[in-house]
Amino acid sequence: MVTTIYADTTPLLEAIAASDTDGILRETLDLLGAQKAPASKIAGRVGLAALWGNADPHALGVLASVGRVSEWMRTIPAGPEPGDDTRRKLAPAYPMTQAFLAVADAVRKGLPEPHPSLPEPLLPGELKDGETVYQAVRDAFVRRDLNRIRALLMGYHATGADYRSFQTAIYAALAHRYPDGGHPLIFATNGGQILDMAAWGDHEPPLISWYPPLMLDTTPDAPVAKVASDFAAQSGHDLSWLRTRLAIPKEEAAGPTFQRALTAGDAEAACNAVLEALRSGATPRGVASGIALAVAGYINAVAPGDAAGLTRASHVLQYVHSVQLAMRHTQEAVVFPLLYTAACAVTGLGAVGAPAVQGTAAGGALVAGGLIPGAVLRSVEQQASTGDTAGAVATSRRYIQMGHPPTALAGILTTVAAQRDVAGDAAAEHVLPAVTAACEAYLMLPGAIAEKGQNALLTAAIRLASELSGSRATADRVRGAIEAAL
Repeated sequence: MVTTIYADTTPLLEAIAASDTDGILRETLDLLGAQKAPASKIAGRVGLAALWGNADPHALGVLASVGRVSEWMRTIPAGPEPGDDTRRKLAPAYPMTQAFLAVADAVRKGLPEPHPSLPEPLLPGELKDGETVYQAVRDAFVRRDLNRIRALLMGYHATGADYRSFQTAIYAALAHRYPDGGHPLIFATNGGQILDMAAWGDHEPPLISWYPPLMLDTTPDAPVAKVASDFAAQSGHDLSWLRTRLAIPKEEAAGPTFQRALTAGDAEAACNAVLEALRSGATPRGVASGIALAVAGYINAVAPGDAAGLTRASHVLQYVHSVQLAMRHTQEAVVFPLLYTAACAVTGLGAVGAPAVQGTAAGGALVAGGLIPGAVLRSVEQQASTGDTAGAVATSRRYIQMGHPPTALAGILTTVAAQRDVAGDAAAEHVLPAVTAACEAYLMLPGAIAEKGQNALLTAAIRLASELSGSRATADRVRGAIEAAL
């Protein structure tokens, strides 16, 4: 996969390396506006430097969200106010500026050459007879052999193998790796999203430098990970048969009954529920989506004002969403056991309570403009920004009932999430990635279990966007710079 970015990003990279907020704003708005450079391509170029500079993985997660968020923002209809079309085109500057400031130190370290050295490639043909690269990466992972993991991944790079095979090798090694929070898999998908924005091509080396040490993080696995591993190892629980199944998918098998089995608190029962849903016709993608809906139930049961509870549950959602992405990136059987681990991760949250926010009967009066899509979205934005979760839920549901594009709603919610200052705030680094994961998981739901858009993931995305608030000084500067540019 090859791409070319014709805009000159050097001044932006220099401003980021210097932590020059005014310079970052000026160059970002110029690239988005006058030079019409895609936000994802700009973020990808910054991300490569951040990878070489060994970026903090949570800060990099903010940057990894930019590509998806900017695409959703582009679908938000402009309002009637003068210059609103330009405001919407420049809106990706909010998440971009937050992310650029968060990775500034890594960019400063990663720009100069020479870059960190990497081992010589270990080519697939050099492995022992009958050994696949997937097996070799997994064995090196078990032995905690950092140099061999890098050499094997460099072998993929040297042979020009499909980049999804590169990712599959990592996913397979992490099939039963689940420390509290699920960071190794989340960070793997974040790194892949950076390269997605940079269009892969010849860009694997910075990821090979950055990611394997995170893969070998020594944080112990949660007890539920062993339950998933033991279950997968039992006779009859292998999932390789899914590769050759020809039946028409029946995603409804991952519906409410399946989801209730995950929230009962029994990890082995959750694994059995996964197996039964697959045998009943659900696809791995559908099962992963059903698991995401189950996690959303936990998020929605968190008491209002409990930011720590929201953050904890959102970590599980980000892990499960990473499994959703893995099921889309590859259909190799070696990654399917991730479904068992994801189901067990949900049970680790304990018993689920009743929803804390209903929203169905909330007032949520619309702003002037009535049922015009842009007016409804601006009402959602105002309600979520001021912490009116019930009102935002009611208005969002009305918007979906009217048949308007859910991508624009995702754009509004991530715009709200991007208002929170990130740089230097460890808690804030979780907000935009969490809201992005909830929105994307919502958009990826199969129709058979999406409940016509009126489901728990919609409420979860709104809660995460509206209730995880904080300082907005950077967002205010972005807003001022956009107004000055009109």
